[in-house]
Amino acid sequence: MALKSRAKSPQETVLFRIVALFSRLQLGYLFHNQSHPKLLVVLFALSSGTIALGIITIAAYMTKLPLLFPPLAPSAFILFYTPLSPSASPRNVFLSHVMALGCGLLCLKAVVALWHESSLLDPALMNWHRILIIALSTSLVGLLMITVKCVHPPATATALIAALGYFKTPFQVGGLVAAIIFLLIEATLLIRVFGGLPYPLWRANPALTKPYRELAEGVETRGGFWEESISRIYRSR
Repeated sequence: MALKSRAKSPQETVLFRIVALFSRLQLGYLFHNQSHPKLLVVLFALSSGTIALGIITIAAYMTKLPLLFPPLAPSAFILFYTPLSPSASPRNVFLSHVMALGCGLLCLKAVVALWHESSLLDPALMNWHRILIIALSTSLVGLLMITVKCVHPPATATALIAALGYFKTPFQVGGLVAAIIFLLIEATLLIRVFGGLPYPLWRANPALTKPYRELAEGVETRGGFWEESISRIYRSR
């Protein structure tokens, strides 16, 4: 009587091996198992930022939508270089840019309503009215970010662009908001799937990011030899 073939365990399947290999290539695994974590973080930030901004650029070119604006680049840098920091969380990125956009537009409209002759809708014009708008909008968004505990530094540039009068139509305003959402979706996929990191879906959770302190504060915060040795011993337990 022929012996029945032994059933394969889950660990012996091809799919399991593929997933295991993929997990060992993720930043979350390599970060604690390589001697040069800073280089890994830099490579991840460069490659992920290039992919994310490249896709948005292609989408803007093909759809003719206003998806590109200067603060998008520094936001992408923070998202992929310190992905577990509070300033890189979807909550901080989205709300800060929206608040900044609102502050810039609100201050611009208020000053234009008070001084009709100022011609402030021309972005190239610079006078004391424009200086007032810039000062009010940037200080207001800074106050809001601190008050709401929703700090994302590149958002102040969004307030500046709005204060200069570059957003002339609701279509352009919608393009900025869509670009931020697009970037956050890309960040979630790249950081969680390809990075293997506990990137939050909305608000940053310090308890989840504790083992990756450097990815929340910057890899320059890594300690010396003895701190690193103690940290490795602690993580191995």
